[in-house]
Amino acid sequence: MIYTVTMNPSVEFVTGVSDFQLNQINTSKFDLMLPSGKGINVSRILKQLGLPSIATGFTGGYTGEFIEDWLKREDIKSEFIDIDDNTRINVQIIGDTNSTIESKGPSISHQKLQELLYYLSRVKEGDIVFLSTSFPRNITESVINRMIAICKSNKANFVMDIDEYYLEEFLEQGPILSNVSVKCLEHIFKTDIKSEKDLLDLKDKIFSINSKFIIVPFVDNKVYLFANKEIYSFAINEKYNEKKEPYIDSIIAGFIGTYIRTSDYLESFKMGNAAANATLKTKDLAKKYQIKNMYENIEIQKLN
Repeated sequence: MIYTVTMNPSVEFVTGVSDFQLNQINTSKFDLMLPSGKGINVSRILKQLGLPSIATGFTGGYTGEFIEDWLKREDIKSEFIDIDDNTRINVQIIGDTNSTIESKGPSISHQKLQELLYYLSRVKEGDIVFLSTSFPRNITESVINRMIAICKSNKANFVMDIDEYYLEEFLEQGPILSNVSVKCLEHIFKTDIKSEKDLLDLKDKIFSINSKFIIVPFVDNKVYLFANKEIYSFAINEKYNEKKEPYIDSIIAGFIGTYIRTSDYLESFKMGNAAANATLKTKDLAKKYQIKNMYENIEIQKLN
């Protein structure tokens, strides 16, 4: 089973406004409310690929019910820990320019955190746990160490999607897949990465990281896979910035979902590419038919 952990999910209120004007009343062209959060996005893409998962983390209030009801309609099992506060609402204004207002989200009590850790203690050998560091305001990175310890103790694999502020601390823990930002690599290796050449000059150091597969997004308009001493890339759609997080989440879900079935990392990278680019074709996340159609035209380049 795949478990996706979203500790600070959100309801995304997306509104389309052309020529947004400050200090004036602006009329939207469309409005959309969606469940969001890295783990939730991964679970939703996995469902489109035909793979079951269990979404967990913290939800509360009517916004938490909105997320759980949405997942139920998509036949995705969810077992969130219920909290007293409402799940946060983020606002995205899409138009000539894009703006986002992100809520800090609720505080999580020690008791509720322990409930989540106890829930995760059920994972077993062969399971995969998706972890990310979008934390509620009073939770620190120490919780990731505890979740990793649970995975290792139970012989479960885990995926790391950790931002640059924390990734260095966790990279040596041995995830099956790591999403590593350019900023993180620059911080770890004390260098600048401005081009593909800069990235490839670091290949030996990147391969030394204790992760079976490493995905590095967004150098020279490409996404890179470091796997088994080989490097692959695919070109990104220039519109990825409009949906950066869902784009990356779709890559991760496409990769892991396919690797579980095939043990073929190149095929998995292709599917990640297809899922990510299909997600850019919709206001929400990619559907099965969109991923399938996109996959037929995927091109992956081997670099070494």
